[in-house]
Amino acid sequence: MIIEFIGCTGAGKTTLIAHVQRRLVQEASVTTSFTLVASPLGLRNVTNPTARHLIQEFIGFPSFIRSLYRHKAFIIFILRMLARQADFSVFMMNNLRSLVRKISVYEMTKRRQHNQIVLVDEGTVLLAHNIFVYSSALYTAEEIARFASLVPLPDMIMYVKAPMETLVQRTLLRADPPREIKSRNQELIEKQINRAVRMFDQLVKAENIQSRLLIVENPELNEHQYDMLVNEIVEFIMNYKPVGKMSNI
Repeated sequence: MIIEFIGCTGAGKTTLIAHVQRRLVQEASVTTSFTLVASPLGLRNVTNPTARHLIQEFIGFPSFIRSLYRHKAFIIFILRMLARQADFSVFMMNNLRSLVRKISVYEMTKRRQHNQIVLVDEGTVLLAHNIFVYSSALYTAEEIARFASLVPLPDMIMYVKAPMETLVQRTLLRADPPREIKSRNQELIEKQINRAVRMFDQLVKAENIQSRLLIVENPELNEHQYDMLVNEIVEFIMNYKPVGKMSNI
């Protein structure tokens, strides 16, 4: 089973994945998408985000080329959305790299999972954040629906949420903020997080996403509360059966 974690910057996806993995390993064979891709070359212990991206792009590029026809409609849609930007900027280049990386990792994960639970931090669904949030162009409900209908989907999607104030404060405190908000301008951060929350709330209403969706509320919690949250997520995963509607924790 492949499980992708989605949500705004500051939602706590990466930290939650680490805790869920440590708890899940007691119950099942579990790994992360990066470990699955990087382990054959002995690179699983790389922690630098930029280096991890480069590793995935280099290793995964052949998988991307082989899957071009299968994901043709989705790739064309993403390229059309990116083309609405005024110029061929660093934003455009980074998003093209992200498209290649996410599809490559998706393809390799599908091929190599071998009855494991695979936790995905930056997957295909999260491409919506790049396309609809960091872009200056307006988007329509039809474009969100089109994205949802075309995106290659994991078996389960965990939408990690937190209160707006918490999202902003966590983002301001991050040691590695997204390049788009490295200025740490609080007004800009609040604007982009508001845009992201609206976009994700709209995206997860799509029928094909609802059928594999778990919404996880992740506010500021004490250690005991956080452990309880992780245990609930693990229990949900271990007992998961698609039911055609979203669930909440």
